[in-house]
Amino acid sequence: MGKVVRLQTSAAERSGRAPSSQARRPAARRRSRPSKTALVLGGGGFTGAVYEIGALQALDLLSVNRSVNDFDVYVGTSAGSFVAAMTANGISPEEMMRVLNRQVPTPFPDVDLGTLLSLNVRELLSSAVTFPFRAAKLTRRLLGQIGQVSALDVVLGLAEGMPSGLYSGAGIESYVRTVLDGPDRSDDFRELANELLLTATDLDTAERVVFGQPGFDDVPISTAVRASTALPMVYQPVRIGDRELVDGGIVSTTNLDLAVEAGARLLVVVNPLVPYVNDVRDPDARRQRISGMGFPHVGYQTFKLMAHGRLHELKRQWEQRYPGVDIILIEPDPSDELMFRTSVMDYGSRVAIAKHGFRSVTVKLSEDYDRLRRIAARHGIEISATRVRKVVRHFQVAESGETARWRSILEQTRATLLRQSASE
Repeated sequence: MGKVVRLQTSAAERSGRAPSSQARRPAARRRSRPSKTALVLGGGGFTGAVYEIGALQALDLLSVNRSVNDFDVYVGTSAGSFVAAMTANGISPEEMMRVLNRQVPTPFPDVDLGTLLSLNVRELLSSAVTFPFRAAKLTRRLLGQIGQVSALDVVLGLAEGMPSGLYSGAGIESYVRTVLDGPDRSDDFRELANELLLTATDLDTAERVVFGQPGFDDVPISTAVRASTALPMVYQPVRIGDRELVDGGIVSTTNLDLAVEAGARLLVVVNPLVPYVNDVRDPDARRQRISGMGFPHVGYQTFKLMAHGRLHELKRQWEQRYPGVDIILIEPDPSDELMFRTSVMDYGSRVAIAKHGFRSVTVKLSEDYDRLRRIAARHGIEISATRVRKVVRHFQVAESGETARWRSILEQTRATLLRQSASE
């Protein structure tokens, strides 16, 4: 029976399509034909997307003549739809990291904050014009209910006149369309060599919509990404045909069942949304409670608790329902304070988060390599720890150098303070 492997700080799996016909080692003969593979990328805003880019770059370190661009199926939800669309089009995580770091030459332009957050001007102007009339109407209604009205009633009443979303999402669609217009790329699901599935949610019917499946494969990939990333209230719903669509993560933050239904036997799932474990009873833990961090962090933690619990419950069900299917789950560690404290919409921290994702996943790949190798072998896939362990050694050398540098600074500071104390 297949099993689900949870890699807490991060884990990885490397997938490809066909082992080399020249391989003659006994292990290669035992693997027979490689399984159908899927890469599933979950939601998590700007922060989640760049974490995934770093994680994919780490996964590529396991490569033996293949890369993360060689999966058979790609499933993208919310921010993951952006990364999945790029990866399915052959854009490597190394290229995406170069764009994030603005390392010249870049394969395509970086995306600026104004593009990601283009204002929903039409609805904002309409709301501004009608707001005084709505406020007057609300006041008359509430005056007739004095003693039965709360501050929340007032806030919600005024909010009814607000736009359906602060931003339009048009900039995201335009950017993705421009990138996919490059050589050997396509904005058409039907022209891809592999299968790309991007999810959104119908706001009126509560149905999941899967772009890339028959009936929804004629929608441009760039438009599908815009719909899948339309976080409610932040971005306005996206009208496609007679449907109004919002973030695909509303139904599921990963939608990994789509990969199983597509016939994948080995799934690599990257889920950036993990609730933070803040045990204030631990004497070594930080003392600040999440409630003291403000309502955004309270809401963020609550959402991640619900989403994470739902994902792991489904994971347990699939262990029994789909014998022979292996799911490798890559997640931040529950104690990862950087991932928790960084807002999902934090554009300025994206490079730091991408590097953090790369580093944390690489370390976990090294720690769990033997188990990952056994799982990969079951599906006819060959991986190697050579590059992973080389990079980890580089991390360790860098850390020891940094530690020595800070120790020197502290010793110099202490000596200076002692001299000052002696002269007083």
